[in-house]
Amino acid sequence: MKSLFVLLMLSLAIALGGCTLRESTQQRHRRLLQITDLQMRMAVEDWDYVWLYDRNSNLTESHPRIGG
Repeated sequence: MKSLFVLLMLSLAIALGGCTLRESTQQRHRRLLQITDLQMRMAVEDWDYVWLYDRNSNLTESHPRIGG
């Protein structure tokens, strides 16, 4: 019975405490700008992938070179 009372009081405190995940207008605007920026950079990378404009990788010591 005591644990039920504690559980009830805890849930009541959480409900009345206002545990909401609200963001301000500025935070929402900043989040949307970050999402848009990320999507634009991903679109550019996808376009480069389609046209095979990949950058040289720095993972190998010997890079392929064109010419003599």
